[in-house]
Amino acid sequence: MKNITTITTPMQKGDFVLVTGITGYLASWIAKYLLEEGYRVRGTVRSLTDIDRINTMRALLPGAEFVEADLRNASGWENAVAGCQWVFHVASPQAVKSETDRTGGAVQGTKHILTAAFNSGSVRKVVVTSSEAAIAYGHPATKHRFDESDWTVLDGPGVIDYFRSKTLAEKLAWDLARDERRNPHRVALSTVNPGLILGPAMVPWGRFSIELLKNLAKGKMPMLPDMNMAVVDVRDCARMHIAIMQDRSADGKRHLSFGAGGKFVELARAVRDGYSDRGFNPSTRIAPQWVLWVMKFFSEDVASIYNHTGHEKIYVQQSPNVYRYRHTDLRQIVRDSMDQMLKNGWLTIKTR
Repeated sequence: MKNITTITTPMQKGDFVLVTGITGYLASWIAKYLLEEGYRVRGTVRSLTDIDRINTMRALLPGAEFVEADLRNASGWENAVAGCQWVFHVASPQAVKSETDRTGGAVQGTKHILTAAFNSGSVRKVVVTSSEAAIAYGHPATKHRFDESDWTVLDGPGVIDYFRSKTLAEKLAWDLARDERRNPHRVALSTVNPGLILGPAMVPWGRFSIELLKNLAKGKMPMLPDMNMAVVDVRDCARMHIAIMQDRSADGKRHLSFGAGGKFVELARAVRDGYSDRGFNPSTRIAPQWVLWVMKFFSEDVASIYNHTGHEKIYVQQSPNVYRYRHTDLRQIVRDSMDQMLKNGWLTIKTR
């Protein structure tokens, strides 16, 4: 495939920026920072009829504009991108049970938004939020090192629907961007591939990453996998998206996003050390490898991570200088996440 070549002028204060899925965990932070830096922001929502949610967003993001556009529907996207110079495509079906046809939604949404952006005549660059899930899964258990040149093997072991959705959606984004017929104005594209996103939610509703930590804190995981993680604070991930949009050297590249790391058990230890006096004492017991081997035949979730357990997983960023992380202390990231969940009432202090 041909490389993307484009002449991209820098972002300027006052430019119009579209953020898809603006009510989301990550997208809301991107919009907040853009507004603070002097950009005009338009955000897409599934429906404008949820007045309470829209009013909440208007209070959180004063000055932002909201338009209706659904990932699974082609209508609304031309209107959404109209007049915008920069597009952050963050919206995607999440790794939660309530989502149906996750892969179809992710792929359709990517096609709708990029088709509209590439044909708009105003959009200069698009940054797509992908995931580590599009890089590091379905590989043989002997593969321990990953970078942005790797792609999840769709017919490999343990590839669940969420991994498939992120991989297919990102591959489609690159195919569309490199096709001169589909991208006649040669709009630049970059993608961001975060690891596990943690940190405080700005919006008063949570999604997968926060749910994972909440379930851990509530003791719903009696044994933990022996695996290491690549973690990024949601605030860093948001700022990294903006840095990549502003950096011409990032054009045409994928970018792993993680500012902290450690064993999965460190999440539980951070919760116990900081919140045991409030009744949160998650298990720190490591599941024996043979137990995980048996469980993978009965649990899709265990099967999806099995090849990443029992050894160190190494991530290497090919463009390590594109962004300097601010939140690199895993325990502090956990504390910030827990404090926000307690403040929002997502966790209730346990009384003896």
